[in-house]
Amino acid sequence: MLFLQLALTTLATAQFFDTSGGFRPFGPGYNRGAYPQDFNVVGPELQAVHDSQSAPTGLAVDSQHNIYLTYPRNSGQTPNNVVICTDFNNEKPWPSAEIQNCTSGQDPSTCFLNVQNVVLDSIGQLWIVDSGIPAAIANQSGAMAVPGGAKIMSFNQTTSALIRTYTIPTDLLAHSTNANDVRINNTLGTNGWAFITDESTNSSILAIDLDTGRTVRRLFNTSVVRADHNYVGSYDGNLIYGWNGTKKSFLTTGADGIALASGNFYWGVLASRRFYYVAQSVVIDPNATDADVLAAVQDPGQCASEQAGLTADDKGRVYILASEQNAIYYVDTLQIQVNETVNGVAAGGNGLVKAENYVVNTLVRNGMIQHADSAAILDGWLYFCT
Repeated sequence: MLFLQLALTTLATAQFFDTSGGFRPFGPGYNRGAYPQDFNVVGPELQAVHDSQSAPTGLAVDSQHNIYLTYPRNSGQTPNNVVICTDFNNEKPWPSAEIQNCTSGQDPSTCFLNVQNVVLDSIGQLWIVDSGIPAAIANQSGAMAVPGGAKIMSFNQTTSALIRTYTIPTDLLAHSTNANDVRINNTLGTNGWAFITDESTNSSILAIDLDTGRTVRRLFNTSVVRADHNYVGSYDGNLIYGWNGTKKSFLTTGADGIALASGNFYWGVLASRRFYYVAQSVVIDPNATDADVLAAVQDPGQCASEQAGLTADDKGRVYILASEQNAIYYVDTLQIQVNETVNGVAAGGNGLVKAENYVVNTLVRNGMIQHADSAAILDGWLYFCT
């Protein structure tokens, strides 16, 4: 599993890596994917920054360029749930070895059960989101989170000290809530809000007031968070079904990746080619009904791929990790960043781009991009795992 970065402002420096995980071909003059039979690439060259022998899903990069990864336990136990990369091939448990596994009788809010992602907020805090679903049952239909185990936790990036834990209330764990991803807006409300996707079959989005700990659930079991009926994805030309022996099923993963940009909450429905957005202020409005929130959801159209992750930069650009296309797409959400006329609206200008004027563009496409999952942006570089 490679962790790659590409420059958003300048091209990456190409390198070759001969690692214990195998030879990783990168170099000047490569205009195709990893091997000659691969398709032509689009966009800048890629640079490998870490090589792991297992497949993580979560990724964060702190202000000192330290890389953090999560190894979810959706398919079984992993030795460590969250790690920090110490060099190109090696990692160590983070923030400590002791927190990686809950012991018998331990309060599940104080340890890692099944961390899905790690992210950095705007004030230098690292956050993890833990589904709270034990590894032993995580791949079972209808698996339920352990009360107290479904949570987000904030840590000091310098000292790794725990700052605060917010548990998802037990009444919101019904219908097999599966907390998958989190983003933080530190400027919203009194002390900021956290936004979480629930990727269960019924699916929903959650928001936590970081001042009071109050949690709200929105869009539960609505079409904008649920998977497409009988959805079939495709990776490298291979169609993806669910199999239990000879019994075929379809993927039902709901809302998954998140990005916060231009005052909106963006999310993708993993088992689909759809993404949506809604104003963050509407999601957290205590006077807004579920019907109000649903009515406020904007549909900018399909993005031509299943998307395992989203991220955003400080210019209002939302990046879509397009799993089926070996690519990373993007959309501009601020009119000032738009460089073409769309539906009669000239390039540039002010304000937000209207949903009907969103255009999905390709940032990079490369045979080395294999099911890109999580991404982070720092100093003009986009880091992602593949």
